[in-house]
Amino acid sequence: MNFSKEELLANISDLFLTYGLRSTSMEDICNYLKISKKTLYHIFENKDDVVEQVMLYRLESIRKRTTPKKISKIGPVLVVYDIKKHIIENLNSRMPANYFDLKKYHPEVDKKIRTEKDKIMKSVLKGVLCVGIEEGFFKKEVDMELQMLLLNRQLSFLEELERPLDTDYPVPLLISTIVDNFILSISTERGRKEFENIKKEEKI
Repeated sequence: MNFSKEELLANISDLFLTYGLRSTSMEDICNYLKISKKTLYHIFENKDDVVEQVMLYRLESIRKRTTPKKISKIGPVLVVYDIKKHIIENLNSRMPANYFDLKKYHPEVDKKIRTEKDKIMKSVLKGVLCVGIEEGFFKKEVDMELQMLLLNRQLSFLEELERPLDTDYPVPLLISTIVDNFILSISTERGRKEFENIKKEEKI
């Protein structure tokens, strides 16, 4: 079958989310895509290369969904709220296990992905905050660097979900509370009203 590079990475990403990084071999990828090993190794050097490119593809898809133009169209408060929902929905997939496997079995790739992930998430959040401030949803005096640092640090426990958390609170509630508090802490009165409307509509 003929795939574009993006289609190829999307399919392999689905495979990793179904069976995990560790459990998916190069042969499994070939069988799933119905391509020869020769073809696969012409595109990727090895398993590490596959994993790295798939992880970068996932990060790039986040960037594409959160351009300033799209943020303005959707609304900055809703964009942050949707990111929260996306994170919570991923808890029921093998996404957390993928990151655990990445750290344990592909440590060098993990270092690269963490660095790139930090850059992309910082870029996405900065874009959301800039649009939100410009449109009056977020406070002008917000220290963006500090807020982004705090949010990233608070959500960093997601990368350790293979280990039990020392808390009685369910993980989805923790994530929801962290992101909701983030939104409320940076919102103007207009932003708070928008936030409350989003929550009301979700309950309908």
